[in-house]
Amino acid sequence: MNRPTPLSLFATMGLALLLCVAAALPARAEEVYRVLTWKMAPYAMLDDQGNLTGFEVEIARALCHTMGVRCEITALQFPEVLDLLDRNAADFAVASILKTPERMKKYLFTDRHKRSSSSYIGRAGEWTPGVAPELAGKRVSVTRGSKQYDYLTAKNVGCTVVIYDDQAEALRAVLDGRVDLALAPTAVTVHLLTSAEGEALEVVGDPLTESGLGGESAIVLPLGREELRDRVNTALRAILADGRYDAISSRFLPFRMY
Repeated sequence: MNRPTPLSLFATMGLALLLCVAAALPARAEEVYRVLTWKMAPYAMLDDQGNLTGFEVEIARALCHTMGVRCEITALQFPEVLDLLDRNAADFAVASILKTPERMKKYLFTDRHKRSSSSYIGRAGEWTPGVAPELAGKRVSVTRGSKQYDYLTAKNVGCTVVIYDDQAEALRAVLDGRVDLALAPTAVTVHLLTSAEGEALEVVGDPLTESGLGGESAIVLPLGREELRDRVNTALRAILADGRYDAISSRFLPFRMY
């Protein structure tokens, strides 16, 4: 019978030691992405059971499922979304962020995931139907950091611009008379009009796309994340092609915004 040599015994003991060490090491962590959405109906809101849902929440979930990763989705006020992207503290945001030349210097953008416009909303019965509002002397609310904010703060029309961090609060300011009008994304205003409190409001004038008030919204990533951007783009094209995008859109939006 052949006896094991000292060298073979050493090799066997070494292999056993390596196996023990490997067994003691934790498994590699699951790939998890931090995803931001804008906390505003119909994009991100709580359902009757208190669960986060909405058009952009479900789009984000579909993208993550397609990429085979787990995503932690957080709904925030719009300025907070931009702040976290600025600090590279999130992987990507599905948050109705318009693609503009200025923003393209600060962030990476995917292909568009929707188109958008802006609308004024005011108290019902105080405005001429179908006519653009006369802004001189009026108080108009906007959300800080939004393109509506940029538009009104740069436009010298004689109105007082009232700035809120919370889009819902900017709209409530119209209801309780703190302001005369709000300028907000059209989908947000239309969603509000379908609610019980929205019966006291109306859209004033036509939707606007001038000077950055409308255009293409895209998924946004911090600079330097080109590989992830390409993965998100591939997933976005997949959910557009297989009908999942339209199924989600029809649940939350009154019209197709792609």
